[in-house]
Amino acid sequence: MSTPQNIGVIITTYNKPVELRLVLDGWMRQSDRNFSIYIADDGSTPDTADMIRSYAEQSDIPIHHTWQEDAGFRAARSRNLAIEAAGDCDYLIFTDGDCIPLENMVATHRKLAAPGIFLNGGRILLSKALSEKLCAGPWPIASESGMRMLLRSLRGEINKAMPLFLPIMATAPSQNLHGVRSCHFSCWRSDMVKANGFDESYVGWGREDSDMAARLFHLGIHKRTIRGLPLLHIWHHEAERDALPKNDALLEACLQQQRCRAIRGLDELHG
Repeated sequence: MSTPQNIGVIITTYNKPVELRLVLDGWMRQSDRNFSIYIADDGSTPDTADMIRSYAEQSDIPIHHTWQEDAGFRAARSRNLAIEAAGDCDYLIFTDGDCIPLENMVATHRKLAAPGIFLNGGRILLSKALSEKLCAGPWPIASESGMRMLLRSLRGEINKAMPLFLPIMATAPSQNLHGVRSCHFSCWRSDMVKANGFDESYVGWGREDSDMAARLFHLGIHKRTIRGLPLLHIWHHEAERDALPKNDALLEACLQQQRCRAIRGLDELHG
C-alpha cells in the first residue's frame, strides 16, 4: 500500500496549554481532515489535560491524550506511548506542541508517503515578541498570505519567509542525518515498529530523533525532505543541554553498531 489510509498525528507537549491550543487550531484547519490526533504528554500538570478534554469535546477530529509521570525530559517514552495508542493507524506524523502546521500538512504527507521512505520537513521560527502576541490573542497565522509573512520577515518577526514561496516537493531519497527533526517527521507505523520505536535510553534533551532516523536508515529506509511546507515554530526558552554529551555518545554507538532497533523502545514500554 503506497497511500496511507489512517493517519495519526502525534504531538509532544509539556506544560504549554496555551501554545498547544494554537497548534490544535492549526490542525483543525487542515484541508485533509481524515486523521486522528494523539497528544504525547511528558508529565504536564492537570491544566493541560483539562484544556485537551475541553478541546476534544468540540472537535470533529478524534483527539487522544497519553500521559506519563513527570520524571524529567522523556520525549522518547512519551512518543512511544502515543505510537502504542495509535495502533489503528498505518501512518504517523510527528510534531511538537509549539509547532503550528500550514493548512495542507496532512494532505502533503499523505500524497508524498511511499514505501521505504520517511519524510522530514523544516520550520520557520517566530520571534519572541510575535509569539507572545499570538499567545495573548490568537489568530490563524498559518493562513496568512505569503506577502504578509514576507513583511513579517522584513520586520524580524520570523526568521525567514522563502520556504512559503517554494513549490511543495520532496528531495531525492538519501540517508543523510542532517536536518532530521522529530517536530516535522512522518513514517509508516510498521517501519516504526520494526525499529522498536524511539529509544528511551535518551533521557534529557537531544539526539533521540537522530537515533530514530539512523535506525531507519540501517533498516534500508531512506529520507526525503519536504520543501515548501514549513511549520511555524512558537518561540520558547531553550531546553537544558546537560544530557547532550551522554546522548551524543549513545548516537555514536548506534551509528557504529549499525543498530536497527531501540535498546529500550516499544517492546520494553511496560517491562
